[in-house]
Amino acid sequence: MTPKPEALQDTYQGCRAALVSANRSRGLLKAQSDKRGVVIAELRRELVELEADLADEALAKARLHALNAKLGTVIRELEETGDAMVGLIDESERQSGFWLVEMFRRLIEQATRWRTVKAKAAALAAEATTDPSSPSSLPGER
Repeated sequence: MTPKPEALQDTYQGCRAALVSANRSRGLLKAQSDKRGVVIAELRRELVELEADLADEALAKARLHALNAKLGTVIRELEETGDAMVGLIDESERQSGFWLVEMFRRLIEQATRWRTVKAKAAALAAEATTDPSSPSSLPGER
């Protein structure tokens, strides 16, 4: 169907107005799409950073847990050695003669063990202060 010649101008103006409206809408949609793209890219970047931070935190927590386990072992050894030394001293007070010499020898053995365990504790303390994942060097926990 062809429009009548006198209606052509009105039809043209209506089509032109519809085209202008469609182009504006397309421009707005493109701008919104671009904004969404920027937001999505920013969210992706933040997710990558968060994932890296969480991985660092998990590694630091694993190291701290291992250090805690070592420290628990050293503390138990110190307690056991101290208890053994106290037991030997108590027992030596009830002994005399040759047994006293034997108690003294055993006490020296325990004192040597005590020094060894204290050296382990000092090494753990040094490891904790030089380890990059130690609590004093963890991000956000200074």
